[in-house]
Amino acid sequence: MGHIVSDNDRCVGCLACVVTCMDHHFAAEDHNAVSFRTYKAVDLSKGLTQYLTDSCRHCADAPCIDACPVSCISRDNNGWTKVDRDECVGCRACLNACPYALPVFDAEGKSRRCDGCMACVQVCPNGALRLGE
Repeated sequence: MGHIVSDNDRCVGCLACVVTCMDHHFAAEDHNAVSFRTYKAVDLSKGLTQYLTDSCRHCADAPCIDACPVSCISRDNNGWTKVDRDECVGCRACLNACPYALPVFDAEGKSRRCDGCMACVQVCPNGALRLGE
């Protein structure tokens, strides 16, 4: 299965991927806007900081699919996992099942995930993001 892979050694923490994700998927006035990319800064020794960004890995075995009690998670024709937001009840079973703790939730408490649009890859100034396996 493909997913967006991050080379965290090349990431400088500019957040272009996070902002672009939100701009690409939501209108400016949408209060449910949430980036499908997670982001955090980790303090390293000697005052250095490493930036980490990630998104749904669309796992081959995708434990989130089986964990969802209302079966709102499935695969599209390209193999990307997707969520039917009309069916999602916000129980977070997918988050508990995800080995990477990557599902994100919007203001309504419903799951959101990367859809493979590649907008984040295209905007990354350092080439830290790419489509990978």
